[in-house]
Amino acid sequence: MADVIWLEIDKKNEAIMSYYLQQPNTPSSQFDYIEATEEELVYLNALERDVFTPGTVTTLSDLQDHRARVQAAKATAAQPSKPASKALRQPSKPAREPVSTTPKPSTTDAKARFIAALKQHRTNK
Repeated sequence: MADVIWLEIDKKNEAIMSYYLQQPNTPSSQFDYIEATEEELVYLNALERDVFTPGTVTTLSDLQDHRARVQAAKATAAQPSKPASKALRQPSKPAREPVSTTPKPSTTDAKARFIAALKQHRTNK
């Protein structure tokens, strides 16, 4: 497939009807032809196949919206990011250790509870 393709656009409703590898030379009262890329064609086909309801076709406005999003993404990616300030470059240190609201049971407390449970179990037999 060529890098540049030509989309056939219906003049009445701006529906994308077909594509050509070379620009059609015959003038048409029904169709306009605009340049597009393979990636744009793949996007439009996926939109028809996976997003739109069956029978709905892509239009020129779908292509223009896609191009606007791609341009916005490129502009955002091209903006240089600001270097982090010196304060942010240092590893963050917690202001204080987290405080637990429940006291940790000691080993002796756990042992005492275990022994009490064993005695209770033996008396229940």
